[in-house]
Formats: sequence, C-alpha cells, structure tokens
Amino acid sequence: MDEIKVQLSDDAARWFGQNYRYTEWDADDFARDHGWSGFDFVTGSDGEPLVVPGEYVFGHLCSHLPDASNAEAAATIMEEAAPGKSSEFHGVLAYDYADGAAREAAERIGSALAGYPVLNDEDFDQRERDAAISALIDCYDVPDEIAGDVAAALSEDGQSLCTDCGSWDLDRIRDHLGYRECAECGGWIKTSHDQPLHYECAEFYEEADCECVSLLVDTHRYNGAVTTWADVRETLRGCEHCYPQVLPYGKSA
Repeated sequence: MDEIKVQLSDDAARWFGQNYRYTEWDADDFARDHGWSGFDFVTGSDGEPLVVPGEYVFGHLCSHLPDASNAEAAATIMEEAAPGKSSEFHGVLAYDYADGAAREAAERIGSALAGYPVLNDEDFDQRERDAAISALIDCYDVPDEIAGDVAAALSEDGQSLCTDCGSWDLDRIRDHLGYRECAECGGWIKTSHDQPLHYECAEFYEEADCECVSLLVDTHRYNGAVTTWADVRETLRGCEHCYPQVLPYGKSA
C-alpha cells in the first residue's frame, strides 16, 4: 500500500524554503513519526512559528518569559482541541495541518497573538513575579518573607520587573514598606530607627573576653526589639572592660 502523502501548508513550505537548517523532508519524517497526515506551524505575534524556549534564557528575561508562557498556553490549547496533534519541532510548535480541529485551534492562537502579545496574562504575570522574587532574594538580599511585597511595590512604582532592562531603585521601595538598611551589611530590617543592625551584625562589635554586646543583643532578640548602632555604641562606652579597648584608640564608637 502506498504511504499517504503528508500535506504541508503553504506557509510551512515557504518557511522551509527560507530556512537552510531544516527541510520539507524533515517535516515529512516528523509528521509520519507522530502519525500525522499534515504539517504546519502554530504562529506567534510576529507571524513566525511560535517559539518553544529551552531551559536556558537567551536575551532579556522580558522576552523569554512571554515566549515561555505562550508556548505552554498554546500547547495546552492545542492538546485540548486535538489530542496528540501538536508537538515541538526543533524549538517551535508544529501541528497536524490535515486535522480540522488542530488547524482551527492553531488559527485561533495565531489570531489571538496577532492582537495581543500574551495568551495567558495570569500565567505570564506569575512567571514575571517569580523571576523578580528570585532576583530580589539572590542578588539584592531582600528577605524571603517580603520579596513578594517588594516585587509588587516595584510594579506599582512603575519599575520594570525585568532585571536585564536596568537595575532597580529599591531605596524608596524599602522606605515605603517600612524597612531600613542594616548599618553593617546593608540588608533589610523592619524598623523606623536610624542605623539599625541585624543581631548577628551587632555581635560583630563585641570585644574579646566581654559579653556586654551579646547580652544587649540577647535582650533585644528576646523582646523582639531592634538593635541600633547607637545601642551598641552606648553599651561599649558604658562597659568598664570595653571602653578602654574602643576609645580613644581602638575601633571607632
């Protein structure tokens, strides 16, 4: 019995004619391997085959995330409309052009993206938010528990959540959320006091053979109070052991 010829769309044929890496023979083999009678591409907002990004990010994150979101949303739409009739073909989304339901779904996706760049706003927003939260925690030392609030505040402040487009201005965001910068490490502390210190940073100023600063920090930690540089300075100045070590020739206090 003769094999059924795979029906290639005009747009796909034109794409292969302009692409020297893959040929119509590749499309034919791919379609037969999947049990399809036809071959075409799901198209994106630019009319080109819809990209299915890999694990690694190339270019700006603000370009990668819409591609990743659209690829997943499009694959879901295609699978729901025509199960088994769509699949990734060398980094782009292809489908069985001979299948009516698959063709209708692909046309619907192409029309949607021609008028608006994202298929699923909720999914894209979550990806953008998650990426910003990871960057805030890993690169800006923002505490895990408030990174989501900081990302939301950045967006409300009109700053792009794409870290590749420029650095964030976090000073007014930090102040707006009621945080200050640790006077030692620069990390975030929830307080309105000037020159606050993380407990661990305050303990750095402890003198050898004396626990006056540790006792101060332990008391503040137990009571949930914020330790400031002023607290540490006054504790050192009031300590008979530490005062000669710190002033007037030791560490500045």
